[in-house]
Amino acid sequence: MPRFVFENGRYYKDGEPFFFIGVDYQYYRDKRANWAARLAQLKAGAANVITFYIPWRHHLVHDARTGAVRYDFGGDTLDSRDLRTFLRLIREAGLYAFAKPGPFVHSELNIGGLPDLASPSFNGEIEPVRLHNGAPLFWEYDHTQLPSPWDARFFELARQWLGAVAQELTPLLGDDGPLIGLQLLDETLYCTSNDAPWHFGYDAPNLRFYHKLLREKYRTIARYNELHATAWAAFEFAPPPQLDPARPVATRREELLQYIDWAEFQWRVRRDAYELYKKQLGLDLPYLSNFAGITPPISENVPDQQEPSAKDSPPEYLRLYPEWWFAQNRVDQDADVCQYGMISWLGVAAYNVADASSEPGELGGNEVFNRYINTARRRRGLNVEENWGFSKLYHPLSKYPIVPFFQTLASLAGGCTGYVVFTGVCHGYWLDELDRTTQKQHRTFPDAAPIGENGEVGPMYDAMKLLGDFFAREGAALLRAEMDMDICFLLVPEYAAISSWVPGPAQWALAEAPPRVGTDVLEPATMICNRCGVNYEFAELAALTVDELLAKKRLAIHLGFFLPRALQEKLIAFARRGGQMIAGGELPRYDEFMRPCAALAEFIATEPAGVYYNTGNIFRDERALLANLRRAGWEKKVAVSELLRAFVYRAGDEFFVYFFHFGGRGVAENFVEFYGRRLGLTLGAKTCGVVRIAGDRIRSYLVKGVNEFENETAAVRLTLGAQTIEIVGDGAAFDL
Repeated sequence: MPRFVFENGRYYKDGEPFFFIGVDYQYYRDKRANWAARLAQLKAGAANVITFYIPWRHHLVHDARTGAVRYDFGGDTLDSRDLRTFLRLIREAGLYAFAKPGPFVHSELNIGGLPDLASPSFNGEIEPVRLHNGAPLFWEYDHTQLPSPWDARFFELARQWLGAVAQELTPLLGDDGPLIGLQLLDETLYCTSNDAPWHFGYDAPNLRFYHKLLREKYRTIARYNELHATAWAAFEFAPPPQLDPARPVATRREELLQYIDWAEFQWRVRRDAYELYKKQLGLDLPYLSNFAGITPPISENVPDQQEPSAKDSPPEYLRLYPEWWFAQNRVDQDADVCQYGMISWLGVAAYNVADASSEPGELGGNEVFNRYINTARRRRGLNVEENWGFSKLYHPLSKYPIVPFFQTLASLAGGCTGYVVFTGVCHGYWLDELDRTTQKQHRTFPDAAPIGENGEVGPMYDAMKLLGDFFAREGAALLRAEMDMDICFLLVPEYAAISSWVPGPAQWALAEAPPRVGTDVLEPATMICNRCGVNYEFAELAALTVDELLAKKRLAIHLGFFLPRALQEKLIAFARRGGQMIAGGELPRYDEFMRPCAALAEFIATEPAGVYYNTGNIFRDERALLANLRRAGWEKKVAVSELLRAFVYRAGDEFFVYFFHFGGRGVAENFVEFYGRRLGLTLGAKTCGVVRIAGDRIRSYLVKGVNEFENETAAVRLTLGAQTIEIVGDGAAFDL
């Protein structure tokens, strides 16, 4: 077995970069007799890793006579429970395995894969998670209650499950074992990684954890009361914040601390659960998360759905979704627990459709595409779930190969170091006890995956293979290349924690402006950057040392009226040591406890070299943002034609150029200018691809020129200097 490690956001195999080409195959929805044939087809389609959930409820078996509970991993009660044979077949096929044992796995299963005995709907001794209004958190696919992760009874059941799974997976860690990675949970706890902060954590077990964190942070209730301007007799009486659109979130600055505390709790409740489950599983492998995209709530087309994705959130609050994401998902600070992975159920990027039902219309500002790039760029890692064929559950356009191909490529252009086709097979064999909902919508799961229920293949399989074949050949070289970053946008989760509750003036009564992070700041700023050829990255200010900050070419931050004292001092030290920083917004006058602290403001007042401060919000103003970048020494290295987006990765004199055309029907002339070179591109509607260039010559290319939705096959032309390459429709070539 080769030695795999996960470092710098990517896999390495025996010390060499390993491009992860994954396909999800849900063995529990297919017949055991099909497994070997499907794995062979997936390998022929260029997959090198098979990903799969291990659903708790599928393997838990009750004896109808005695009531005893046991686990079936050998298939003696049902062939699709034979996990051992499935793992053996993966190894025999020469593929690697990436396991996802939950405890909660989603996968459109009843109770998200939890057994009935773990749900408060069937086990009254377990506390449900509760929303701010006291209502239980329901799973949208079967309207069952989800258990509080800190309920002692539930945790003991989850511990037993993970221990049983560990016994099955441990033999796969030796020289003969194919297992190279693990994912726990799904989109953090119960798919809430991009949910509103008032939708999770108001149950008694979670609140006990919240009060424990308050005690750790403030030590005494006297100190808590002093800072919060309250008079509680004990931490247990301190309430969490409540959603009330009719009143401001605070009339005094001290009242804002509860929102900072609550966001820290919502981060820690996810982190600590992952850490505990990881300890219970006890396997020495890379652990990756699968954070949901930085996107507004999207309601799937779930049959008989009773629980909408936005739950009770007023419409005006939905624009705050990036604040929710940045407040409770602190991925830089979690890197010691799990590595970053993303999923991208973000809409239809090629056509800027942000929901599950709208027809393609005006492109607007390519907001959906921008969210793909931002979610991928949040931190280097894998795209561990890309929608390949869920046109019934999500958007009808997903049945056309151009759509998942375009989106997978977009995530790679944003910085993902591998991807997973989710799913590779149209599965058609499972019991209602496992999933009683999705067959009401379509007979197979999903409806349009690359391989049909009976092994049939067509254009979707061809597109998957085209993509996989290219990255199987070129992926290692790509992983050695880097994007030459122009700017690092700094994230302050404490700002997002407050901003998450403030959609407009009616909810704000303080003289200072609400501190924003994503909403009205990074969202427009990154749109400008992607349009104007500015390469950017994100980082949590608290997670980086001064030396790590100095390794960035330049920083950018939208400041608020407060900033933790240690972070003010960190930025001052950074500037004093020669770092360059672009800043806007209000200069902070208070620390994290709303006590006077103007160290950074006083330092900036001295007009230090390398610090470019502007009053107001420069991040939503193209002219202001680019002007400040130029003042800080930025020189444009990439320029594109109007309806094109391009991203360039570089390793010495070698380049990988991703391109995405947003033009309509018919071919159009486009270009990418980069590092003194000009790549001419004749492209059709939504044509996308990647070109590898060495020196002044195209060495390989991947092009998707067939648009199945618009029924158009483009005559594509690539031109670099005297070299011209013509492709009709889809194509790839190497060693040119």
